[in-house]
Amino acid sequence: MTADKYENVVRLIELFSRFAKSDWRKQTKWSIKASEVRLLLAIKEGSTHTDCKGIAVSDISKILQVTSPTVTQMINNLIRNDYVIRSVHPTDRRMVEISLTEKGERVAQEASEMFKRLFEGLIDHLGKERSDQLIELLDQSLTYFRQTHQEKI
Repeated sequence: MTADKYENVVRLIELFSRFAKSDWRKQTKWSIKASEVRLLLAIKEGSTHTDCKGIAVSDISKILQVTSPTVTQMINNLIRNDYVIRSVHPTDRRMVEISLTEKGERVAQEASEMFKRLFEGLIDHLGKERSDQLIELLDQSLTYFRQTHQEKI
């Protein structure tokens, strides 16, 4: 019984590895990196949850789960290419906020729609019931990995 229980361990490792290496998140039709597109999406999403027009670097860092210096480096490139602007917060002059330019807003909107269509296609491919199962299984898997990671720290 125990041998049967773990017969798919190697296959599971292989599939998780293939997902990690797959290019579905790296493809971009814009002249910027996929990570920068995700940053634009984070700014767009994060800005909708505040009264402000922009979002702080630390908040972007939390959304993307990367360090602030990494975010700052990407922001500097996006500023040079006119996708985002850096400005002083209107009520707290000590804070800097990042907001999308018109060009950045357009790319973020297109990317958002593209991702939505991509996952709608996956749901069409799998069917609703299997998609719901996949969501539940992935959610449980993430919970498991978070718990095991926390136990090791």
